Amino acid sequence: MLETPKAPRRTQDERSARTREALHRATIESLMEVGFAKTSTSGITKRAGVSRGAQTHHYPGKIDLIVAATEDMFNGFLGEVEQFAASLRSGQLTFEEFLGKVWTQMLSGNWFYSSLEMIVAARGDPELQHRLQPLILALHRQFEDIWKNTFESCDGSDPVVYFNAGMNMLRGMAVQAVLRPDEAYYREMMAGLLEMLKSKIRPIRE
Repeated sequence: MLETPKAPRRTQDERSARTREALHRATIESLMEVGFAKTSTSGITKRAGVSRGAQTHHYPGKIDLIVAATEDMFNGFLGEVEQFAASLRSGQLTFEEFLGKVWTQMLSGNWFYSSLEMIVAARGDPELQHRLQPLILALHRQFEDIWKNTFESCDGSDPVVYFNAGMNMLRGMAVQAVLRPDEAYYREMMAGLLEMLKSKIRPIRE
């Protein structure tokens, strides 16, 4: 009788990566569901299905864990935006479709609302503010690199300034959507934003 081949054992590095991934996912879920103040390391480890010892081995405290999970989440969102931008440059997406995908991802994904929880918390927590600020600045620099590679001016305007303004408008809309879930209202603003952007910048086609 043939023996069923055993699955190869994971290396220590692979097990550590799985543990960190589970902790990151559980951290973001906790921030989304109960907010920053009620998020605790014990709650995170329970969600992640890992021991307290495994958590402290990788991340000694709550802020260490939140910062690591935030960085991971930012990188994921950045990667998605870069994919959308590449599709815009190649002609697979129109400007309107690109903007719509960024808006949908902001509105329905974890990135914006969990980061909003941390931004509010950081106002009263100097350590959290100090730890998160470099991540935010790095994220914005990388976004700006995408805008530089994806848009050019129609009239001498700086594409980065205009698309940053557009992103800030989307963020404000996403905040308002918490208490005003009105699709027609946001659709009208998206149309206005698109027309404003198209009067100043256009996609670079590859």
